Order: sequence, then structure tokens, then C-alpha cells
Amino acid sequence: MSHAIEGRCSACFQEKGSAAGCDHCGWRPGDAPGNPLHLPPGTRLDNSYIIGKVLGHGGLGVTYLGWDTNLDTRIAIKEFLPDSVAGRNTENGHVTVHTGHEATFDHALDRFREEAKVLARFQQHPGIVSVYRFFPANGTGYMAMEFVAGRTLRQYLEAHGDKIPWQQALRFLTPIMDTLREVHDTGLLHRDIAPDNIYLTHDNQVKLLDFGAARQVAGERSVTLSVILKPGYAPAEQYRERAKQGPWVDVYALCATVYRCITGRLPPTAPDRLY
Repeated sequence: MSHAIEGRCSACFQEKGSAAGCDHCGWRPGDAPGNPLHLPPGTRLDNSYIIGKVLGHGGLGVTYLGWDTNLDTRIAIKEFLPDSVAGRNTENGHVTVHTGHEATFDHALDRFREEAKVLARFQQHPGIVSVYRFFPANGTGYMAMEFVAGRTLRQYLEAHGDKIPWQQALRFLTPIMDTLREVHDTGLLHRDIAPDNIYLTHDNQVKLLDFGAARQVAGERSVTLSVILKPGYAPAEQYRERAKQGPWVDVYALCATVYRCITGRLPPTAPDRLY
């Protein structure tokens, strides 16, 4: 069921100029989502949040702009929806798991919940997007998160000829080095450093995104679970099921990100470099 906020656009939550549509984003009442997997603007969740426009859609889920009805403020809402094993019932908004993939979905949803717990450990950290809470709904899970306006480093590179000067790369990535140091000091590894997980805000902050692959280091060996590798950024250890992993896996990926920024080219994959 759609819920409107009086005087505000249901997609971007800015004050709209007319009843016919939004002067800011162009959304009009009755506009259908561009993708049937997406919840329509105005969808209410957990009696506390209203879904707005889509901010991003990856293989494991959808991130929406949201409205916190208790605090009257914009937030981000991340929905777990792995489109390789699940879809959407457009009649009621529920996520439906493809037959035979229930165990895979449940395992991945547990990891999504763990990501929320990881982020909660860094609440209010200037270099990490804060998570406010995790909640179940529509047969899946959601995170209510801090909303920050900006774009990813990948988007920035694409808009600036695919590469930037060394000095600018250093300015963007030095804060990530500092954030990673603090993450590693708690015994965590990020394991997915890449330009699309580095966020440049409009107020000149740099934040580390997507802790979905993060793992606690258990002694000398990290917990072994499969992850989606990013070729060129993932070190050799992530290609081997039981390889020893430590902070160096993030250092490798960060160095690969530096290489991508200043050359405009993706580094060769780690196995290709070794063999």
C-alpha cells in the first residue's frame, strides 16, 4: 500500500511544487517502478519507514532513499534481494525464493544480518556509513542506514576520463587508509575494497561502503565463506578456499584501487600476476 507524505515527493522526499509532480526529480503519482523487483515509492515498511526512489541495485539487493516517519528525516534503506535466487511478488511486495534455493537464500540473509552487526560496531565513525537498525519484512531483511548525498569513486572516475592525478587519488584514499587501520585494529577484514565501495560525499567526506564480505579474523585464519570476488582487486588469498587472510588482503585491494585511479586501467587478476 502506498503512503504519501503531505507536501513532499514520494520519491525524493523534497517539498514538491505542485500536486501534478515533483519539481526536483520529476516523479509523478502513479509512476510505476522501472524494474519489477523494486518496491514502488510510497511503500511503508515496519510502520516506521517509507520507501522512495532507488539509489542503487546490485546482485544482492536494492538500496532506496527512505523517510523515517518517527524522526521526519531522509535515510537510506538497504533491502536484501539476491536476484539470482529470488524475485518479487508485485501484488504484495513480498520477496519470493526460487524453488530449490531456500538454503542459499537463508544463508545469504544471515550474512546480510551480520553485515548490519559489523556496521553497528562503527556507529558514528566519520569514514563508515552508519546503520541504525536491521528489521525483517516482506520475507527478507532490511537495514535502515545513514543517507549521505554523493557518488562512488567508480562513478567519479567514469565522469573524469577514467583516471585522476596521483595527488587527487591520495587525497581521496588517505581517509580510507585511516578507516581501514581502525577496522583492522578491531580484528576485522573488509575484503571488498574497490572504487564502487568508496563513497565521496557532497560535503567532501570519504566513506567506506559495503561490509557484506567483512569477516572476523579467528587467530591466524579468517572464517572461510565464499565471497564474490572483484577481479583485479581481489588478492590471491581470496581465490583459495583456505588460504590465510589478514589485513594485507585489504592493503592489496587498496593498492589495486590506487593503480586504477592513476592509470585508468584495471590491474591484472592476482592469479594472472602469479602464474
